[in-house]
Amino acid sequence: MLSSEFLYNAMGTAGAALILFGFYRTSIGQWSSKSLWYELDNLIGPLLLIAYQLHHGTYISVVINVVWAVVAFRGLRPFVSRYRKRHKRRPQRAMQAARNKV
Repeated sequence: MLSSEFLYNAMGTAGAALILFGFYRTSIGQWSSKSLWYELDNLIGPLLLIAYQLHHGTYISVVINVVWAVVAFRGLRPFVSRYRKRHKRRPQRAMQAARNKV
């Protein structure tokens, strides 16, 4: 069975890897700094690091990663807005198509 220490270390490693890979992909031009995947990497990575850092009691690092996660969360807002607008229009389009068939 896996120890809790191993799980926390895995979470910290995965969080750091997400942040670094997001940075790398943006640096080489594979992703835009406004892409959904970049923002998700920058949200999930710090959240995993926060769990790891709380377990080890490194509270200064927790504060930095909370700020990082909040900024990434705010960066996701445009994606959520566009998603809501897109899905709000779909029922209207379906109703219009049904009316046009009749």
